[in-house]
Amino acid sequence: MKILLVGSGGREHALALKLKAAQPSPELYFAPGSDAMGELGECLPMGGEAVDEVTAWCVDHRPDLVVVGPEAPLVAGLGDALRAQGIAVFGHGAATARLEGSKAFAKAFMVRHGIPCAASETFTDLQAAEKAIQTWSHGFPIVLKADGLAAGKGVVLASSREEALDTLRAFMGGQFGEASRTVVLEAPLVGMELSLHVLVDVDQEHGRYAMLPPCQDHKRIFEEDRGPNTGGMGAFGPIPFLRPQDLERLRVDLVEPTVRGCQQDGLVARGVFFLGVMWTAQGPKLLEYNVRFGDPETQVLMQLLDEDLPRLLLEVATGRLDRATLRLREGCAVTTVLAAEGYPETAKKGVPIFLGGPDVLVIHAGTRREGDQWVTNGGRVLNLVAMGDTLENARARIARNLDHVSWPGRQVRRDIGLKALRHAQAGKGVQDPWT
Repeated sequence: MKILLVGSGGREHALALKLKAAQPSPELYFAPGSDAMGELGECLPMGGEAVDEVTAWCVDHRPDLVVVGPEAPLVAGLGDALRAQGIAVFGHGAATARLEGSKAFAKAFMVRHGIPCAASETFTDLQAAEKAIQTWSHGFPIVLKADGLAAGKGVVLASSREEALDTLRAFMGGQFGEASRTVVLEAPLVGMELSLHVLVDVDQEHGRYAMLPPCQDHKRIFEEDRGPNTGGMGAFGPIPFLRPQDLERLRVDLVEPTVRGCQQDGLVARGVFFLGVMWTAQGPKLLEYNVRFGDPETQVLMQLLDEDLPRLLLEVATGRLDRATLRLREGCAVTTVLAAEGYPETAKKGVPIFLGGPDVLVIHAGTRREGDQWVTNGGRVLNLVAMGDTLENARARIARNLDHVSWPGRQVRRDIGLKALRHAQAGKGVQDPWT
């Protein structure tokens, strides 16, 4: 099988390793890929948002499957352009990708289809939005979301009216260009956050899907969830205290109405939905939709998944998903992100990395090769991934290997999964306060 994988980060390296491990091993191409991914296949001199270039290459080379990693190419219509040429794509068309590409569109979808979510209002007029903040009655923080894609920086939790007004004026003043001219104001949700990934094969004729184990990401840069938000400093899954009835509630409350909503709205879904969920005192509520695999959750899920990944993704891409459950490995997976000095503001690049033979999987997220030396080339540089029969043992494997991979200024959290482990050891469940 010939596969083109679009993207260049840690998520894509994790997907590439899982794809390459299939038997027989596929022929892999990457757009644009990375030096690490280049060890698994051929990197092409184009990015996924170059829709015409990628489409022309696919017409000439006829891959059996294209897997799109990031959201921006999907929002730009890459999936539509390729399907128009008869090429199988794991990744949604632009209409469905609006569920991530437009926060206002996603909120309207949730409300229209009765999906539990935070109370919200959407504004395109600055004065009307300022008035709403001045009379805000939903409590603090006020959540402000830029409507469009903003490289992960378009969500602010404002702790005061003054901060909310400053953020609003920056957004609507063009901080993220047209992406922030429309702003969604949301009430805060309190509880435990989790990431739920669902493979979806949905059109007017059928609504098939398969849920992956819920994971938990750790967004803050410092331990004990302190400091600024990042793209994610680590993740683990499955969540040890989630019961079968909790998974069923996620399915019934969030997944089923999402699938039905797509059918009712005429949205074809051929890929993955990543649901950001807050489990509140009233049950699970949807924070947001993403239309691609999460990062770093993918690094966890690829370890847990016991499937032939090329075959599985091809089934989804061609509308032939034939299973509601997926084969999974026993145990728990943990990934810890090793970040560059200065991240998340300004990451220091070009720093030599010491790789001292760790006995866990190493995923390259932001590196490049200089001769025989790997150096830093992004904010989130490497991910260490370990499996264990329990969360505690997977964490211990990561801990034993953290000092085998280092460089000056390296940042790392050593508490990935610790809060959940203590919650489980105390006999608490998702219904108990997340403190």
